[in-house]
Amino acid sequence: MNSEKYHMDPTVRNLWQLEDLAKEHAVPEVVQKQIKRCLHSFLARDEYCENMSSPASQGVRYIMEQTSCHPWSKLSKEGTIPFMHPMMVSGKLEGNFLKTLVSMSNSKKVLEVGLFTGCGALTIAEALPVDGTVVSCEILPYIQDLARSYLDQSPHGKKVIIRGGPALETMRKLARDGEQFDIIFLDANKDDYLSYFKIIMDNNMLSPRGTILIDNALFQGSPYLRDEMKFGQTTHEFNEFISKNQDLYQVLVPIRDGLLMIRRNEDVEGAI
Repeated sequence: MNSEKYHMDPTVRNLWQLEDLAKEHAVPEVVQKQIKRCLHSFLARDEYCENMSSPASQGVRYIMEQTSCHPWSKLSKEGTIPFMHPMMVSGKLEGNFLKTLVSMSNSKKVLEVGLFTGCGALTIAEALPVDGTVVSCEILPYIQDLARSYLDQSPHGKKVIIRGGPALETMRKLARDGEQFDIIFLDANKDDYLSYFKIIMDNNMLSPRGTILIDNALFQGSPYLRDEMKFGQTTHEFNEFISKNQDLYQVLVPIRDGLLMIRRNEDVEGAI
């Protein structure tokens, strides 16, 4: 398979590989056409959802464009940053989804754990009132500075406060300060998701009627293809932990790499 091809859905990756194998082994043309048809149906659906969703703002488009052309591989090889991929950006579709959730909930304070280039943070900030804030945790100084330069291109960028250092330390300090957030978006080290969650719940960091959003809850298929994948065990364990908690109400939405939405049961069960 062409190493340039990358997709978060394992079915698409497998179809690309199957397409290459069919050519290599001279599989009958009728079979190759059917493989192409299956592959096209997956990719066309993604494109259709993007096209039928509202356009991203100029500021968000700028961040996505800059992220796409940034020299990630070169920086990684030089040791400036760990390996990063432009696909790590939230993108328009998931960004629109986040923006809709924030606007529907009338949120004012949001905590984001994992900033990357600021696409998600800016999209969320655009839905907040003028005095709303996004506190975004980011460990890498290079990424902090890069994202800040992108965010400052938008008038909504001033709503984003970047907190440097390890996210667990930042969250513990926010907890000690008694901070609460209407929405908490976790999109950092997957192995620390359970630790993030326990800090939030043990310290009452989630506002009444608040929502926790967990990005990459499908983690490239690893949680549901555990016999086939060599990674992602902690993501599956976290998802299982949430699903068995009787105090929580959750829904796993298959948008991009999976978004797990978590709320307190009391906030979703209506009165009789």
